[in-house]
Amino acid sequence: MSPTPRTPKTLNDLIDSPEGLADRIAENLGCPVTIEDANHQIVSYSKHEERVDDARTATIMRRKVPESVVNGLWKHGIMARLFESGRPVIVPPIEEIGLGRRLAVSVRHKEETLGFIWAQTAELTITEEHLQTIEDASRIVSQHLLRQQAKKKKSEENQKEFFWQLLTGSLENTSDIKRLGKKYQMNLQGQLCVAVFEFTEDLSQSVERQAYYLSETLYQTRIVSRIFDNHQLILLVRTDPKEDAEHLSRAFLNDFTLKMKERLNFDDLKGAVGLVYHTPSFIHSSYKQALKVLELKDQFPKALAEVDHYQDLGIYQFINEIAELQRNEHYHNHALRKIKSYDADNRAALLETLSVFLAHNSNVHKAAEEMHIHTNTLNYRLKRIREIGGIDFKNANQKMMLFIDLLIDEKEKEDL
Repeated sequence: MSPTPRTPKTLNDLIDSPEGLADRIAENLGCPVTIEDANHQIVSYSKHEERVDDARTATIMRRKVPESVVNGLWKHGIMARLFESGRPVIVPPIEEIGLGRRLAVSVRHKEETLGFIWAQTAELTITEEHLQTIEDASRIVSQHLLRQQAKKKKSEENQKEFFWQLLTGSLENTSDIKRLGKKYQMNLQGQLCVAVFEFTEDLSQSVERQAYYLSETLYQTRIVSRIFDNHQLILLVRTDPKEDAEHLSRAFLNDFTLKMKERLNFDDLKGAVGLVYHTPSFIHSSYKQALKVLELKDQFPKALAEVDHYQDLGIYQFINEIAELQRNEHYHNHALRKIKSYDADNRAALLETLSVFLAHNSNVHKAAEEMHIHTNTLNYRLKRIREIGGIDFKNANQKMMLFIDLLIDEKEKEDL
């Protein structure tokens, strides 16, 4: 027979002792209880229980819900229901993530989700009284989480100012950075880089909350600090010295982008990551590099569609600087001028052919496939290009210069 839930004795009994919150709610429900904040960090959990499931054990050990469990709850639509409403939700067992049956409710203040209460109810016959008890408990817990949130927000405001100083390079003294990092509880040890996610429109509060939530609940990397700036989310990402920072940052970027698209239908979300540095004094460099990746992806959407890391830009890293030097020196490529003139006089497409051929690293078959022409046709065009422009395709230096000049030519056409 299921225990009959009892109403908490007094409000202060729960509010004044946050560590005992879950114990008191568990006592009233008659089953194990866990209280989490909005990012699935444990606030309080009931003690001395038997027959708990794997998901609960892992959560208590880590002081945070495992990512696999969070992902499973999203895939089964549970988290969406909790974010949408403050009503209790009965969660059926989800074996693949080690989760037994739960009774869950979001802890809310107005429309904002502050956290969650989870009751393990495998041996409980849930009644209307249980539903009412956990709903009443959520209102009590919200008062505690509001207090906690107010303290956290004040700390985050100070952190943001410090983060902007790092991003803009206005603070470069290593000893000052270490002192302020310690003051604002920002771990700047290890490997650091900046990731920037760009949305197609300014961020609403609900989108900001979801983006913040995701950045807190993905586990491959550690988010040291974050800032929302108009339509961008800027993150400072840290990894330990012995970890593969590049691999982890790639995994984080892909996972974050994928989950934002899945959960909020952001199909046009773009992300970029700067280089990894071992000292916080170069954070501003990583930030500039991430912004440059986004800028170049806009300029060369086809060529850089799959490029998200500054490290992978190759010659595109310096394309704008080279273009500026060429303008200052009134430079022009004689071979390309001759080919352009031939195209104009004969309504030909030799310049396009050359561009595609070089973009495919001189692979005739791939270039012909992209242009939907026969390889014999392509070879004939390449012969004409060699003759008209005086081009030697065996000369790597000449080919590289042609490739760069074609990229700049493409960019300038887009700028018109």
